[in-house]
Order: sequence, then C-alpha cells, then structure tokens
Amino acid sequence: MTTSRFSLIALSLAATTALLAACSSPADEAADSSAPSEPAQETTSSAAATSEEDTAATTSPNTIEATTNGSEELPPMGSPDTADKQQRPASGTDLVPVGVRVADHGSFTRVVLDYEGSGSAGWFTTLTPEPTQQASGFPIEYEGTTAINVGVESTPWPSTPELEEKYMDFGTTPGAGVVTGVEFVTTFEAQSQYVIGLKKESAYSVTSLEDPSRVVIDIMN
Repeated sequence: MTTSRFSLIALSLAATTALLAACSSPADEAADSSAPSEPAQETTSSAAATSEEDTAATTSPNTIEATTNGSEELPPMGSPDTADKQQRPASGTDLVPVGVRVADHGSFTRVVLDYEGSGSAGWFTTLTPEPTQQASGFPIEYEGTTAINVGVESTPWPSTPELEEKYMDFGTTPGAGVVTGVEFVTTFEAQSQYVIGLKKESAYSVTSLEDPSRVVIDIMN
C-alpha cells in the first residue's frame, strides 16, 4: 500500500514538471528574441545620421576661387582712371591673339585679352566716343556711349596656316557689367586693335601678365 502511494506521487510530480516545461519553453524563447529590437532601432538611426553627415560633407561645394569668370568679387588691378595709357612690349615678344573674356566682378568689369606666345605685351589705350580703325581711319561701330580703344603690339598678322589656325576670329565678344561688348577689329603691322564698348565713361586700369600672356583691363562699374 505504501509503495503504491509513493509511486503515484512520483508519477504526479514527473507529469507536472513535463507540463510546465512544455508550456514555458516556446514563449520564453520568443520573448528573449524580441527583447533587443528597441536597441537595434537606435543603432540603425545613429548609423543613418552618420551617413547623412558624411554625404553632406562630400556634396558641399568647395570654396570658389576668384577668377575672370565672375564667380567671386575681387579688387581691380592697378589704379583705375580715365587717362590714356601706354606700355612698350618686352624685347622679343611674339604673341598670337587667341581669345577675349569679359566678367562682371561687382565693383568693376574685367576684360582679358588672351594670347599664345612669349614675352610681355605692349599696348596703348584711349577713352573715346568715336574710335576709328587703324590705318584706314574709318569709324568703328559699337554699342554704348563711349569706348576704350586698345592697341596691342607684337602680334603678327596670321600670314601662315599655323598662325591662321591659332588666331581668334575677328568680331564681337558679348559684354557684362559696364561693358556692352568687345570688338576684335583687325591686326595691322603687328598691332591688334580692340574696341571695348561702355555704357558710360568709366575709370580703368591696364595690366600685362605672363604665364600665360594676357592683357587685363579692369573697368569700374
């Protein structure tokens, strides 16, 4: 009788233990696996923020350098005034006109006459409402109320196929700021002529630069 009672008690305890184990294991495992979900979201948000900062740093524009394309304001060269100006070319200078650039820099407009060759350009300039063509003396048409007549020396006529290929075309370059346009008129006896049309009479400076060779004309707006 006593042995049977102990056997029944043992069987009852074993059954209870098995039932508890069967009921608790799946739910406990599911709860454990979902517990880290909130910290994982925080990690993802932090990584996204870091990624956005890196992207912003990569796509932010670099500091724009002041150039003759009007990208940033800068002071004019020299001491602008309305007087006629002249400079002799350096010995051995030999230049081919290859381009004209015009840019508004806020307080002044810059005109750059570009050349290919060697040496420092010589030039003369005159502020006049009635520019005339060198050699012929014919009046030069331009847009504006007055103009800067520019002669640049040591620029041979395009008499060979090589020079002709390098030479820029005669004609008008559009203006900006106070400049209405720049007319590349002609070359005669190694002297190239330009007429810079202006909206009004303005003080200006002229500077010769090398590497590459160019003549820079800064005109106050």
